[in-house]
Amino acid sequence: MHAGSTLFLDVCVQHDLAAGGAWPLLAPADEREIRALFACAARLGIRQGGIVCLHDETPPCVPAHCHADSAGSARLALPAVPVMTIDPVRDGGRTLDRAHALYVASGCAAAPDATDAGARAVAHLTAGIRDAVVFGAGLEYGVGRAVDALLRRRIRTHFALDASAAADPAQAQRVVADWKRRTVDVTTAAMVIRLLARAGAAKV
Repeated sequence: MHAGSTLFLDVCVQHDLAAGGAWPLLAPADEREIRALFACAARLGIRQGGIVCLHDETPPCVPAHCHADSAGSARLALPAVPVMTIDPVRDGGRTLDRAHALYVASGCAAAPDATDAGARAVAHLTAGIRDAVVFGAGLEYGVGRAVDALLRRRIRTHFALDASAAADPAQAQRVVADWKRRTVDVTTAAMVIRLLARAGAAKV
């Protein structure tokens, strides 16, 4: 795993899915590991992007969370570069670049690459990537759909278990067991950071 060919892909790292939010999946310990991964990405220049939830009011999402432009939909942590959020339906012609961290607003409800616009955004985000580290809220929802999108592209996928949370622990165990059968590396944030630091030191 090398910084130049690694993607950190965070999923629904937003206030409504953190402690005190409308759908509080992430515990404070999960949030600490997420912030450690964001700091690592900033320090090593790792590409970042991912998925956000931005629901509208009708029909209401159950449980209610992350309504567009609400305080709950705001991010817990920000990448070192500006964020560009792509609507997976309407933003098909939008100019994509490497100056932004690219996020697809497919949320927990759909695969990020299920539409032409979403697939274009995911392809841009993953171009030249060999390894991807996935983490965030909703292991059996948006996180699972992010992992599937990476595996479809034959990208080596690592899942930071201690920087993630699930709504249903029993279902999450089944999802993780299936990922292991599909060669996903289930690991920790500290191990990811250690591997990237070691690779960087070896390169010097």
